[in-house]
Amino acid sequence: MSKRNIDWEDEFDFEEKKSDNKEILRFIGRLLSNWYWFVLCGFFGLLLAFIYLRYTTPTYKIYAKLLVSDDKKGGMLGGESALADLSGLMGAKSSVDNEVEIIKTADLMREMVLAEKAYLSFHKVGAVHNVPVLTTPYQIDLLSDVDSIGKSTSLNIIPIKGGTLELSNRDTSFQTQQDMAFFVPDVGMLKITLVDSTFSQENNYGFTLVPVRKAVTGLRNAFSADVTNKLVSTIDLTLESKLPKRGEQLLNTFIEKYVELNLHDKNVIADSTLAFINARLKTITDELAGVEDRISGYKKRNQLADISQQGRVLIESSADFTQKLAEVETQLAAVDAVASYLKDTQHPRVVPSAVIPQDVGFNALIQRYNELVLQRERLLLANTEDNPLVQNITSQIARVRQDMIANVASTRRQLVLAKQSQQELANSVSSQITQVPTIERGYIDLARLQQIKQAQYIFLQEKWEETAIGRTANVSNSKVIDSPKAETIPFSPKRKLIYALGLVLGLSFPLAVFYLRDLLNVRIQSVDDIESRNSLPILGMIAHSEEQEQVVVSKTSRSPIAEQFRAMRTNLEFVISGGKRILFTSSMSGEGKSYVALNLAVSLALLDKKVLLMELDLRKPSVTAKLGLPAGKGFSHYIVKNELQPDEIIMPSGVHELVDLIQAGAIPPNPAELLIHPRAAELMEALSARYDYILMDAPPVGMVTDAQLLSRYADCCLYLVRQGYTYKEQLRIPNDLVASNKIKPIQLIINDIKAKGGYYSNYGYGYGYGYGYGGYDDSKTKRKWWQLSSSRNKS
Repeated sequence: MSKRNIDWEDEFDFEEKKSDNKEILRFIGRLLSNWYWFVLCGFFGLLLAFIYLRYTTPTYKIYAKLLVSDDKKGGMLGGESALADLSGLMGAKSSVDNEVEIIKTADLMREMVLAEKAYLSFHKVGAVHNVPVLTTPYQIDLLSDVDSIGKSTSLNIIPIKGGTLELSNRDTSFQTQQDMAFFVPDVGMLKITLVDSTFSQENNYGFTLVPVRKAVTGLRNAFSADVTNKLVSTIDLTLESKLPKRGEQLLNTFIEKYVELNLHDKNVIADSTLAFINARLKTITDELAGVEDRISGYKKRNQLADISQQGRVLIESSADFTQKLAEVETQLAAVDAVASYLKDTQHPRVVPSAVIPQDVGFNALIQRYNELVLQRERLLLANTEDNPLVQNITSQIARVRQDMIANVASTRRQLVLAKQSQQELANSVSSQITQVPTIERGYIDLARLQQIKQAQYIFLQEKWEETAIGRTANVSNSKVIDSPKAETIPFSPKRKLIYALGLVLGLSFPLAVFYLRDLLNVRIQSVDDIESRNSLPILGMIAHSEEQEQVVVSKTSRSPIAEQFRAMRTNLEFVISGGKRILFTSSMSGEGKSYVALNLAVSLALLDKKVLLMELDLRKPSVTAKLGLPAGKGFSHYIVKNELQPDEIIMPSGVHELVDLIQAGAIPPNPAELLIHPRAAELMEALSARYDYILMDAPPVGMVTDAQLLSRYADCCLYLVRQGYTYKEQLRIPNDLVASNKIKPIQLIINDIKAKGGYYSNYGYGYGYGYGYGGYDDSKTKRKWWQLSSSRNKS
């Protein structure tokens, strides 16, 4: 046995001493005693993290940045904010926020999916899992409609000789020929073409088809558009992809589709204006041709070759008035056309612009109205008409329409007054022309009508050219300022984080096991378990021993466990204060009463004291068997047979010349009655006169009442508590006995202490000595090397 210097005075100082770091030191000591489990579990945690990283496809982030025209935020592309005057419950919002909502719509993502065939992906067949790839030696053509894909289908392509291909997955396997159409259930018609025979023949490839809606949903979940800086009109686009190049392609196409949609909105206004001008030009052209035909026929009928000077002067004067009148009528026609566009209040549509060039304010209203109508249509792509933002814009459209209607009415009244004024002047000139011959006057009327139609035609032709030129100059209000680029380092999985998580989980596993073992353990494991449930003093502590000998105390023994019995002997002298009869009991069998009684008897005998050990467990005696002595007459014989004398039942114990033994004798049917027999009291008095100490080994008090009956003869009761064996709830038994004055006084002895992991790990012993078995339980179980160390022990 190894020996250590022990301060026994400190060890058996039973006054309550609290240490702030006691729990921490005990916890650290326990961890250190099981260090190999933490190393092993930590290694397995790192190994699992390595396997996870080895077979997990990394995910990359692709970034791009757009600049949206927004005067309020310093946009560079020009143009007034479509929501500049928006107010109400939702507060002011910029066009940047609206563009973000448009970018997030599923319809825009669907356009990108169809353009890039994102519903089709390729992979390289692996031994553990399939690895996604950007290109393969095969081209997959979907001959059916894309919406015919009903469910996700994945097929591996295995080339066979002669251009035959084997397509297989977990559920099916079939063969087909290259460049030949074949049908796949829930997918449609497909055709596979070998486009590159230079690929490695050692690898097999496959493809996966998913429904378009599922592809759109997946990409929308991997896509984000955010305004990270509210002070500028930029939008940050992010897409997560397992293939960086493929992700860049998808994001580029997505931006192109968004720009096309943006340009389409601007072209709607120009196309509407051009359609209106074309319709008016066709009508004016027909009317002008008819007037010219009438003039030509008039001249032929009346044989007009030249008009007099007076007629020319009148015509010139009349022409001035008629030209102005034509302009007024043209403007009236344009105003009436605009009014017709504003009649539909349920379905707003864009209004042709630049039809009344002299009215700058009205043209500004038209531009404002068209912008709001287009913005409402764009918001409806991602929202419903019940959305507060859509309702707010609808209310603005209604207000602008009212302003335009009022402006149209005011403008029309002014034009009508101007027309009447011009008509009056024209009538005045016409009255002068009445002096001209009737034929010439008829010619003047036709010429005036021709000038009106010709002025209208020239005006509309100019506006058509201006609108057409403006349409070709249309540009998107969004500009790519940072093209899509993939990160060089994968976004997921994070290698350092996974390794750290694997290490933490590995180290946490033994901690969790320790916690669960302690949580589910109902037996005493530490001195804290005793202190928290007990108010009785602790007389001594006996460490665990792997030795098989029952008696570990001798004259020459200097082992720590022998010193513990000597320390307990010293403390016992202060407790009994001249008494000599000591009772040993416990809560249940197997807690080491006989073992402690034997060694304490030898320890007392070493002081040249005569010691008697009485085996009073009449139900299950064990001292005689532990000492290897033959069964003879004992206590039960003495009580039953009146002729027997004390000397006839006293025998040498064999462990020390000053230690005698009284066996239990024959097991009686009524042990409780024998213990309180008058001869028992006489025997105790006689023995007290002959011996310095009498040690009584009693049955467990938690099972029978024998110990309570024997307590009348005892000066002190030593109550055995065994680490890892005694139940925590059983500590109430000795406390209840003292509280009810059934047994008093009681001193606790903690038995079978297994100290691991430092001073504070259990009871304050840094060595592992004690006895191997004792009490009523002769079994012995050693902890294997692979078992988690704990404070639970068996004797």
